[in-house]
Amino acid sequence: MQEVKLIGENVYLRPITYDDTDLIVKWRNQENVIKYFFYRGEFTKESHERWIKERIETGEVVQFLVCSKDNDRPLGCTYIRDIDHDNRKAEYGVFIGEEDARGHGIGKEILKLTVDYAFKELKLHRIYARVRETNMPSLYSFLHCGFEKEALLKDSVYCDGEYLNVVILGILNPED
Repeated sequence: MQEVKLIGENVYLRPITYDDTDLIVKWRNQENVIKYFFYRGEFTKESHERWIKERIETGEVVQFLVCSKDNDRPLGCTYIRDIDHDNRKAEYGVFIGEEDARGHGIGKEILKLTVDYAFKELKLHRIYARVRETNMPSLYSFLHCGFEKEALLKDSVYCDGEYLNVVILGILNPED
């Protein structure tokens, strides 16, 4: 993958590397992070390295480490996954691994940087996201950044002993 650095007001994004594995595994196994993921299994060094090899190195996923501009401190990850070049679409995801970085508006900044990259550099037409209906901070961020609510999938995911509703949100490339 070409070396890319996306620079925002408070954060910058750079491609993840194998060297980031231990940090990402630590974040992904934190209860306050995993509770928002649909996949609830244990996240391991081996599974993450397999993800890099099979998904990122093949171009099916583009994943960035989110870092603070002030001190280069890693804060989380953002990714564009299941990239479908034929239909020019992909799914967006993000997580903030550092608890003290949440709730300060960087999620919106990360979203804008990543979607802008997907539209301008990957030439995608559509980005979509799946969010738990109860995850109000994420829903607000998406709607604030121009995504539209496209569907509500009732009882779509069985997680922690209960069925969850999932909201599908999408945004189209304004230059297409």
